[in-house]
Amino acid sequence: MFVAANWKMNLDKKLIFEFSKHLNTFKFSSKVEACIFPPMTYVDYLNSLISNLPISVGGQNCHYKKSGAYTGEVSPLFLKDTGCKYVIIGHSERRILNHETNDEIKLRAQSAINSNLKVVLCVGESLIDHEKGSALKFVEEQLLESLPNNFENLLIAYEPIWSIGTGKIPSVNDIEDMHQHIKKFIFEKTNKKVKVLYGGSVNLENINNILNIVNVDGVLIGGSSLNVKDFLAIYSAAVKHLDKF
Repeated sequence: MFVAANWKMNLDKKLIFEFSKHLNTFKFSSKVEACIFPPMTYVDYLNSLISNLPISVGGQNCHYKKSGAYTGEVSPLFLKDTGCKYVIIGHSERRILNHETNDEIKLRAQSAINSNLKVVLCVGESLIDHEKGSALKFVEEQLLESLPNNFENLLIAYEPIWSIGTGKIPSVNDIEDMHQHIKKFIFEKTNKKVKVLYGGSVNLENINNILNIVNVDGVLIGGSSLNVKDFLAIYSAAVKHLDKF
């Protein structure tokens, strides 16, 4: 089970220090892996505050080149050098706001893996595709065009665009069907199994229902991860879910 916290462009140095104080008094479980993705400028700082805890730190994005004249970009080697274990690639906000294509996302994911980072590759459909019943096909095309050639260290995060930050989530059946479809599609194409996380308005009210869905291997949390009590409550729900088995 994997619980990931994407802070996006939130939490400054003071707030991160306060957040980490709570983490350092919490008892974590070996059954659930946790990773926090802070703003790039605070990766090293957060890592220094929680280095004694079983929590990984990750980058929210990386470039497909390891070095060069790419002003404002971040090399996967730099992320690795500052203590990152994971990196998010292909988040819908970057696909939309930064016009990242599937081809570019594939290059970024491959570069990250080649730099010994584990990749959380995001896929998800728009409200239009959801409403017209083409979500499965849309995500399948995203995977076909953005999967790196070597993805031993890869997780898929299914984040329907229309659900991110809206409080709306797909039905239990829709999530189950999508996760099953993703796993089946990747296995048929590569003969490899992959874990699939759910992301999109994950919160305290819906976490138990989400974790009970077949083929959900964890969650990618956005807004609810900015409050340390909410984040730890969601983490605890994941631990309790595994304790039932």
